[in-house]
Amino acid sequence: MKAVKTVGTIIKILLGCVVGVLLVYNVYALVARLAFGNGMPTFFGFGSAVVETGSMEPEISAGDLIIVHAEDGYSVGDVVTFLDGASGSYITHRIVFASDGHYATQGDANNVQDDIDVTDSTIVGKVVAVICGAGGFVKFVQSPLGMFVFIAGGAIIWLLTDLLSGKFRKREKKTDGEKGA
Repeated sequence: MKAVKTVGTIIKILLGCVVGVLLVYNVYALVARLAFGNGMPTFFGFGSAVVETGSMEPEISAGDLIIVHAEDGYSVGDVVTFLDGASGSYITHRIVFASDGHYATQGDANNVQDDIDVTDSTIVGKVVAVICGAGGFVKFVQSPLGMFVFIAGGAIIWLLTDLLSGKFRKREKKTDGEKGA
């Protein structure tokens, strides 16, 4: 019974940490987007995005989650995420030419270079990790329904660990004993 209680405590701690981190990150991202107009907020130089198109296939596909990190400089061959000022959208493409803080980019699956002047100030960061297919999950978790499901699921798991460890039975016994006294 002690092992079940220990496992339950470990699950609760992990669950609390995961829900807490997700909640803090989502609130931070929401405030950064709404209050400061930052479409891709970074945290300690790291940002994330869900890829919407297949312009970087086969290395990065639509629906992948990318992690970017702000660097001091960028060079030819780096895959970077930058803000296209004309459309207001973020694009992730490979640098094919670099000169004095100005870059030409191109998607790996595209036949021509982008017609966008990319500069150090428009680059959010270099892609440092790709998590294949995780974009759908991230979009769901960041939605109001996803947050509700995640928190409700955590609460259910929390209650189940209490039930399995016998906490409710112990409380009932104490209550019964108190009534008889």
